[in-house]
Amino acid sequence: MENKLIIDAGMHLCEDTLYYLKKGFKVISIDADKNLVEKAVEKHADYINNGQLVVLNYALSDVDNEEVQFNISKETLWNSINAEISDRNGNLQEKVSVPTQKLSSVIKKFGVPYYCKIDLEGYDNTALQTLKELEELPCFISVETECLGEGQVITEEETLQTLNSLYELGYNKFKLVDQRTLSVLQLNQKFYKDQPTTQLGKLNKYLAYRVNLISRYDLKLNYTFPIGSSGYFGDDLKGEWVDYHTARKVLGKHRDDYFKTNKTLSFGFWCDWHAKKD
Repeated sequence: MENKLIIDAGMHLCEDTLYYLKKGFKVISIDADKNLVEKAVEKHADYINNGQLVVLNYALSDVDNEEVQFNISKETLWNSINAEISDRNGNLQEKVSVPTQKLSSVIKKFGVPYYCKIDLEGYDNTALQTLKELEELPCFISVETECLGEGQVITEEETLQTLNSLYELGYNKFKLVDQRTLSVLQLNQKFYKDQPTTQLGKLNKYLAYRVNLISRYDLKLNYTFPIGSSGYFGDDLKGEWVDYHTARKVLGKHRDDYFKTNKTLSFGFWCDWHAKKD
């Protein structure tokens, strides 16, 4: 394992890549959107030239060296191989052909990273499955819990898919992170709440909003995580690591709470699993 290496699978606008670079890590950043790759190469040329950053233009899949149709959304956070995700709210913009690569193949080439961030808009579990090929895995890893198209409904078992994949790979400690606020969700906590109707309730919501802004800021590096970032990772995350069975309960509770208060937005539950091994 290379303790100074991070793989950013789904770099988007380099919201997380830049944070990793500022922390002194070497970073392999991957994205299927050629325009985002070109912008990253231009903007972060100094890091590339000194060997700290490598940017790759691939769609991560379960096969190497094939061409796949990739869907570009007006909301680039929703770029995906899955057209239903890219076309949320009618935002699908164009379809392009992109070469594929397995995440496991990237790791075999560049080395096992200390941390691997996976954010592939519906293809996270596909990338996870390829890691079964590896003899050694990242110490820390993160992956979206789910990513749905507009109006899509999944079963309870399907909501557990990425957690189960992480567990099957051997990860046994977990944290569930709300991606809008980068808050670590706990079992004995009411995080997703109804809209407040009283002045006191509105004040409390405002105060919570201010706290969440602070949670997006790294004082040591003078870095603010933009919306769309995966944020802190590893032991920098607040909150306790929980075992697999507790993690299932944490997900079920907070997912239920979210959809009780947000009945119309099928794809709005936006959380990451962070995982490690003992």
